[in-house]
Amino acid sequence: GRPVAVIVDVKGPSIRLGNFSGAISVRAGERVTFSSDKFSAEEKIVPLPNREVVEKAQPGDMLTMDDGRMRFRVISTGEGFFLAESLTDGVIKPEKSISFPEREFDMPILSEEDLNGLESLCDEIDYVGISLVRRRDDVSHVRRLVEKLNPDISLISKIESRSAVENLSSIIELSDAVLVARGDLGMNFGLEEIPILQRKIVKESLNAGKPVIIATQLLESMMSSPVPTRAEVVDIANAVEEGVDALMLTGETAAGKYPIEAVRWLRKIAERAESFYTINVNRMGEGVKKRYAKGVVELAEDLSGKLLVYSMRGTTAMTISSLRPKVKTYVGVPSVKVARKLAIMWGLDVRVIPADDYYEGLDKLYTALMDEGELVPDELAILTYGLRDYEQVIKVRKVPSKDL
Repeated sequence: GRPVAVIVDVKGPSIRLGNFSGAISVRAGERVTFSSDKFSAEEKIVPLPNREVVEKAQPGDMLTMDDGRMRFRVISTGEGFFLAESLTDGVIKPEKSISFPEREFDMPILSEEDLNGLESLCDEIDYVGISLVRRRDDVSHVRRLVEKLNPDISLISKIESRSAVENLSSIIELSDAVLVARGDLGMNFGLEEIPILQRKIVKESLNAGKPVIIATQLLESMMSSPVPTRAEVVDIANAVEEGVDALMLTGETAAGKYPIEAVRWLRKIAERAESFYTINVNRMGEGVKKRYAKGVVELAEDLSGKLLVYSMRGTTAMTISSLRPKVKTYVGVPSVKVARKLAIMWGLDVRVIPADDYYEGLDKLYTALMDEGELVPDELAILTYGLRDYEQVIKVRKVPSKDL
């Protein structure tokens, strides 16, 4: 089977309602009490077990939940509670994430629960998704903690809040990958702002050479329908055109009625869009490694050949992916662990090819592709490996006929 990346989300400074039985229906104009320690469905008292939030909420604050579908305005506050007026009709469900778009609370980027979870899973994780990143210091703090557990774990910063958008460039710089979390963005910004924000985050991530993922409501209708809407199809195709590395389903596969169909449709739409659109990125950059990767990619493109790369740690393959090569790109790696890390990268066909050195790995990759019929007689193959200090080899090989 194909290696897939294991991504673990941490809750971070997210604010969630407490657990309670059933659900509470609310009409616009009705008042709801958010309490740190009480619950009553009849009196519309909702548990919010976060004293930092309950004590610092102020009259006039806006409160959103359910991906922005429900909105409240705080009317008054008291000891251990605040009273809010609902601005929309909706249903309040237990343990739902909530957001205060115009207020930031003093909460740690990782909770004790997050740390305990990471400690127990650290050997199996490829990426940690950092929820509600606010600034570059959050990324630095998580990296210091994670490196003590497993230095091979990479960090995905989830852009969800106003602070994250304001500090976007510095967050991207310190992150290994970026996720456009449209659900929480929709709770912190007007919905009309989401397409603009998505394009901004994707563009800055690509310019920085960082992988970027889009998540939330890609196929929301497939929670209950076996086919997507036309608008969802166009949304996915537009994301592909923007050049994102990966598209992430959430509720569609976690709680929807048609999880398999949702994955099939996502793949079908993405593959059709990729066959039509050409992704162009800024390939200029500093550093010998990126310029070397640029030269190899453009050599393969100019020769209309297939690019074969052997990468011990995946670093060169990541750089090549960030350049969005217009030719088929095969990557050989020595272990499943490295292959999993590359699984979210754009445009790479990754194969696990155990080898003791780059030369052996490259030859094995070439032979494997010949045996599989991936290389056609008389076409050109450009072969190389990760940049080394002493000497670099790039081979241009004309694929022989099988009779030779």
